[in-house]
Amino acid sequence: MTPPSKGARIVIVGAGAFGLSTAYYLLASGYSSITILDRTTPPVPDGSSVDISRIVRADYDDIVYANMVVEALELWKTEYKEFYYPCGLLSMTPTGNPKYLADALANVSGIGLPVTQFSSGQEAAQYLKLTHDKPLNGLAGYLSHDAGWAYAEKATEHLFRKCMQLGAVFVKSKVDEIIYSADRTIVTGLLLDGGKTLPCDFAVIAAGAWTDTLVPSESRMLATGQPVAFVQLTEEEYGKYKHLPIYINFVSGFYAFPPHPESHIVKVARHSYGYTNYRTVPTSSSSRESSQPPEIEYSKGATPPVRTTLPKDADDCLRVGLAEYFGRDIAQRDFVKARICWYNDTLTKDFLFDYLPGVDNLFIATGGSGHGFKFLPIIGKYSVGSIEQTLPTDLLDKFKWRTDIQKKEDLSRGGTPLMTLQDAEAGVYPVTNAESTRGLNTSFMSNI
Repeated sequence: MTPPSKGARIVIVGAGAFGLSTAYYLLASGYSSITILDRTTPPVPDGSSVDISRIVRADYDDIVYANMVVEALELWKTEYKEFYYPCGLLSMTPTGNPKYLADALANVSGIGLPVTQFSSGQEAAQYLKLTHDKPLNGLAGYLSHDAGWAYAEKATEHLFRKCMQLGAVFVKSKVDEIIYSADRTIVTGLLLDGGKTLPCDFAVIAAGAWTDTLVPSESRMLATGQPVAFVQLTEEEYGKYKHLPIYINFVSGFYAFPPHPESHIVKVARHSYGYTNYRTVPTSSSSRESSQPPEIEYSKGATPPVRTTLPKDADDCLRVGLAEYFGRDIAQRDFVKARICWYNDTLTKDFLFDYLPGVDNLFIATGGSGHGFKFLPIIGKYSVGSIEQTLPTDLLDKFKWRTDIQKKEDLSRGGTPLMTLQDAEAGVYPVTNAESTRGLNTSFMSNI
């Protein structure tokens, strides 16, 4: 591995949270030639650094990430304050805290962040003044008061502007392939859409769910799609629910934001094991299969398809969660919009900041694993620290390209097991047990 010189021609593939934050911290550290590439101007519509809201929470079972969020919160509350909405986070599970929530509570309490615990859903509902039938029934948990949400699109636009003001160059193009030296130990450039070549001295691949299409990960990462939907509230309903915190059910994976102050829309989603979407990735020498988001040809004027429905397992889960938190009437409404948000999951759900083994000037910055956006203001500091090998040894080890490929269960996820998007759309589900497939249980739907 060879860290770049300050004057090296550095290209960054991907203009999401990881790519833009890395670009910003490189520029702020004195690197003078930074080119950012993506298929369209950020925020990229089918990326994960878009949308109206992303959770900002220190509630992790891993103290490293909990402490990183405390660091990020300082900037969310200052430099990014116009994009940050402190509202609290209500974390709930069926009575008898699972390990993840118990460890997260211990970490935020140990850090000194304020929390209020609830021994029952009824107690939490009374605290939040929820008046619909059986709100949060059978659940228990706690409210983390220092959490909130970020206006993702606007925060991303802000960081992109900062990068451009510092001298970054943006190139609107898909990257078809990485160009290597004959012995494949050096990257010499990138092959762009249309056959153009962009030479470089150092390359950073921060392409999120598309990373594996450029750098074969050999099962170290997997692109998974997660369901997201939007429900319109009336002006009166906005006034009734605007005080609510974000809500997460750590068994079903359902989470909901309070209604957006501009549109009065409630965004709901599921943090689960997700959907895969395998496609053939062609290369100059061969082809292989890789899970990746559906292709959108921005260069030909295409835009992400507008959808208002989701696979039935996701629809059921989101409507059950809406009934838990907002009541049956809101749960039964048509979605005004829906989408599949694509994560890039690593085996351990840790971020990946490391050089590709055997290639001196190719650095990988990815692995948001569904929890990366909250670190937008600071994640580039950790990426650049890994490029320069100046991070503490324990963090370099945590974020490294692992040679021991061992999967670690992500205890923060709930809902259905991993399945293909095609099976989900067709209603073919890998049902294993009632708890892990709560979103599929029709008895829940009969209650709303």
